[in-house]
Amino acid sequence: MQNDSMSRPDGGPATSRRSLLQGVGLGAAVLGAAKIAELAGASAPARAADVKPVKLAVIAQQMSAQSDQRAWAGFQTWLKGSGLDKTWQVTQTDAKGDPGALVSQIEDAITGKSDAIMVLFGTLTAAHSALLDLDRSKIPFFSLDSGWQAPAIADITSNNWVMGGQFGQFMVDKLLGDGKTKANILTITANFHHGTRKRGKVLKEILTENEWITVKGDRVIQYQGFFETTQNAVNDWLTRYGEQIDAIWCPWDEPAMAAAEVVQAHKLQDKVFVVGCDGHPTALERMRSPNYPLVATCAQAFELWGAYGGWMVNEIVGRGRPAKEIVPVPTVEFPAPLLVRGANIPPAGEPTYNATDLYYVYRDRAVAGMKG
Repeated sequence: MQNDSMSRPDGGPATSRRSLLQGVGLGAAVLGAAKIAELAGASAPARAADVKPVKLAVIAQQMSAQSDQRAWAGFQTWLKGSGLDKTWQVTQTDAKGDPGALVSQIEDAITGKSDAIMVLFGTLTAAHSALLDLDRSKIPFFSLDSGWQAPAIADITSNNWVMGGQFGQFMVDKLLGDGKTKANILTITANFHHGTRKRGKVLKEILTENEWITVKGDRVIQYQGFFETTQNAVNDWLTRYGEQIDAIWCPWDEPAMAAAEVVQAHKLQDKVFVVGCDGHPTALERMRSPNYPLVATCAQAFELWGAYGGWMVNEIVGRGRPAKEIVPVPTVEFPAPLLVRGANIPPAGEPTYNATDLYYVYRDRAVAGMKG
């Protein structure tokens, strides 16, 4: 059974992992609700008489994941802020991580004669038959972070090659900054999603240019039971190698938090650091502590993805604008700034998508000097 508790960095009582991920994941989107509503309000044509009501089917691959929760909450905030919640008919289903269930739910949405279908974080590589039926149905299809698959009009995502480079190279740079000429790392990898798979591939390339770094252990995880699997693997490794380990690379923030807990349990937080990806509010909350082992992540704007997905559906389906006019290329990439503990973590209560990229921190310092 999956470990369902997460101890607090301050030594306080443990928090239920499920309640933490669901409560804080949705809470983060609420924190950004005012900003999303403001952006939605700027789209005045959404309320115009020429906008037809839309019957939209939203299908989530795994609603227990913070990414799905945050994107769905962002969409809901946009829908209400645009005033379309009174006219749109929106259904939301959860495949609960089962690719077969995802296929069935897509088929149900087709049979139900939806005006549009949007899949959140789907395993579309396993949905070939449903995609063929979608193509034949001519129902406009959109996806979020599912890896673009025809006949999708657009897939909203981040550039995972770039993110993999960002937090992977940061790990290398921090090791160098710590004075390491030889280093040992542990890696948790995940191949079930296109994004985590790409990040892992980038890490391998980074390591070919840094042969002074040795991977002492690698564990491939699946989404089911990832938290306990990560904790068990890291605990075994730290028991075996102890202070020989310098860093742990994780494909996204939730296993990174699992690894960080084990580092703290072994009292190695001053020796071993962790890097992850996604910029989940639960991770950033802990990263505000100066001695927390997770030191870097990339902030993906999941709330904005949900809101932008709604905007695209409304423009193309509700207003009838040409898809190519709205989506020139089928992959819509949102930037995901690298966030470093102690440098540019957004203040508590600030939406993750308002994080400041280090580029702007450096730019402002340089420009201030240039102005004299």
